Amino acid sequence: MGCRAAVLLACCVLWIPLSGIAGQDGPKGTDNLRPGQTLRVWLANGQRFEAKLVGVDSNLVLRFAQSPQAVPTSSIDSLWVRRRGTGRGALIGGIVVGGAAFALGAVVCSALSEGDGCHNWGEVTVFGLAGGAVGALLGAGVGSLFPKWRLVDPQRVAISLGAGDLGLRAGARIHF
Repeated sequence: MGCRAAVLLACCVLWIPLSGIAGQDGPKGTDNLRPGQTLRVWLANGQRFEAKLVGVDSNLVLRFAQSPQAVPTSSIDSLWVRRRGTGRGALIGGIVVGGAAFALGAVVCSALSEGDGCHNWGEVTVFGLAGGAVGALLGAGVGSLFPKWRLVDPQRVAISLGAGDLGLRAGARIHF
């Protein structure tokens, strides 16, 4: 093993115990949930409801604004979080409208060049990018109108490594 590799390994081993562990920030499994989010909860006994989350207690109990007021996480079969499709709409709108604007600009440029081919590709590219920006704005607006439900998988475990203020950080986070 080279000298650099040994020094790097020694630094990693020595800094990990001295740094804060990211997985110990709050109750395990509830770090993605924030008050005000709309959740669909399917309980193990077959009951299903949709409600706004008020908070998460330290003993892993979800508190809701509507009935039932409190639900322990151990009784939940599946949990869905309501999201908006703004990002996906912006991506689709930007690609579709930007591609169409670029194609239209290329056709118009070729037609105006009277058979010599397009010589103004910079302007065509700017026209395509402007069309993509307009399409992204329109797509984001349309996407924000449609809710998207994301399943929060209790089987998913995330392990993270990174550099922090005091050195290297390592943590394991169980997403609920």
